[in-house]
Amino acid sequence: MVPLTPGKILKFSNLRTGMMPVFLAAVLALLMLAFWFGSCDATETDDSGTAFERPAVTTPPYERQSIDFFKGITEPGARDWQEMLRDAGRLLDNGFNTVTLSPPVFITPRAGGRPRVILEGEAASAESLIGDFQEKKLAVHVSPTTRAAGFPLSVEPTEAALGHLEEDALLWARKAEEHRAELFSPLSGYNQVLGTEAAGQWSSRVLPLIREEYQGEIGAKVVPDLDGPPEPGQPHDFEELDYTGYDYLMLDIFPRGESFDAGDFEAYVTGVLERADAVARRDGLKGVIVSEFGSWRKPLGAHEADGPVLAPDEQAQMAADFLEIAAPRTRGVFYQGWTLPARGARDHPVEEVLKDKFKD
Repeated sequence: MVPLTPGKILKFSNLRTGMMPVFLAAVLALLMLAFWFGSCDATETDDSGTAFERPAVTTPPYERQSIDFFKGITEPGARDWQEMLRDAGRLLDNGFNTVTLSPPVFITPRAGGRPRVILEGEAASAESLIGDFQEKKLAVHVSPTTRAAGFPLSVEPTEAALGHLEEDALLWARKAEEHRAELFSPLSGYNQVLGTEAAGQWSSRVLPLIREEYQGEIGAKVVPDLDGPPEPGQPHDFEELDYTGYDYLMLDIFPRGESFDAGDFEAYVTGVLERADAVARRDGLKGVIVSEFGSWRKPLGAHEADGPVLAPDEQAQMAADFLEIAAPRTRGVFYQGWTLPARGARDHPVEEVLKDKFKD
């Protein structure tokens, strides 16, 4: 094909003088389109004239934070998690660095209900919030729980039940790994849920499987005593379990009974943490974390106030005394309740105590 030069365009246009402006405009438009398409190549050249492809723009994957001391806050339900997310900036200003999310698992049926359907929205909310908190610079501890309003906490340790809990633990281990959660507990308070003997069997069975799915740090989250403090000199219930293979021993510690004596409670906390440190060294762990502590500020009903009720100033003083004991002996402390009715810290004297202790 003979190239169409500007001279030939003019010569041809002289034959059709009346059509020249229209024809010339069309040719120029075609030339401009050809130039534009030619410039849209996916390659560019560097200064040496070598062609190279433009790199694709990708978002780097989230990297787990390295937490030396967990300064945490935990809430029991999805609505409370949303409140914590809205207050993420305030939590950071107060010195918190981690939140606990506790998706419900293996809730036993109740008459006329389908508990997995009832609570699946809360579980989905927990997963979606992991990334939301991480975007706000808060680390996340994922701790599945059998606790839910209207359902029993403990589970009859049949083979079927243990299998269900294993499936749920593995499911959440995968989700925690997918979102790079900083800390994971296979089951909250598993010695209370299953009893000491079954808890030991279940843990030894599920922990190696969890390790295959989750690459972060793993905590064994238990309660110190199943039926109240032991007699002086006797071991606590948690001491009977083997935690080899975990990173942390995690204990929920609350004042119990109807009345509160500060001296007695401080002695109990000191004793529990001293024994917990010995167990952590015995089983080769990194240390101990207090996974939940706190107290009621006013009663909400006998079924909810499972410990003494303290005035706001007493609640704050209890937290201050607790942290004085716990902080030097542990690798982290989680306060239970941010906006939780009758317990939460926000806008109460205990918030200032936590801020004073947690703020760098």
